[in-house]
Amino acid sequence: MKVLSVVGSPRRDGSTAQVVEYLTNNLEGIEKELVYLSDYKLHPCLGCMLCVHTNRCVQEDGWDSIQTSLMEADVLILGFPTYYAFSLGFNAMTHVFLERWFALRHLGVKLNLKKIVCVVSSGTSPEVAQKGLTDFFVNYHRLPAPEFLNIQTPIACMTCGVGDVCEMSGLALMAQDSIIYTPDMKPDLSRQPEVFEKATQIAASISALKD
Repeated sequence: MKVLSVVGSPRRDGSTAQVVEYLTNNLEGIEKELVYLSDYKLHPCLGCMLCVHTNRCVQEDGWDSIQTSLMEADVLILGFPTYYAFSLGFNAMTHVFLERWFALRHLGVKLNLKKIVCVVSSGTSPEVAQKGLTDFFVNYHRLPAPEFLNIQTPIACMTCGVGDVCEMSGLALMAQDSIIYTPDMKPDLSRQPEVFEKATQIAASISALKD
């Protein structure tokens, strides 16, 4: 059995990467591969339809090797941040990765994924990403519904350096609700032991699939 772990965050030392790495490292007796999308040059889908008869994209970039790993995998762990959580669901790097799955939808080609885990890092709400990805995996690719592991991360306005003076700041919206922001309110992964507890449980459930 093989597990493919994909980090869709450009921050290799961020919360998303830490939790995906923790999950992957806690898998026992399983072949595993950890991929950082930031290491690959991936172009968006061109909509050219040239993949229809081959199930391979004609673009010469990093996708071909990722697709090979994906088609060999029994389990997918996908971690990503939600920069515009209420509107777009997940970041552009992850969107491009998923968009390129179009090459896998022709001529009855099926992926062998028995389980999908999505690690969602969000400062506001992960619901848009959860709904979109459930539709993507279940309805578009006939795969199991994903299991979600949510991480609470700071909104950008808590870390950008001008959040307290910018008129577009989310902190200003908080102030309208009579909430006074203080630095101790910034979410930190070290104060979320429940994330690692659930990650440990998920890793055990994945490991059990090999039996």
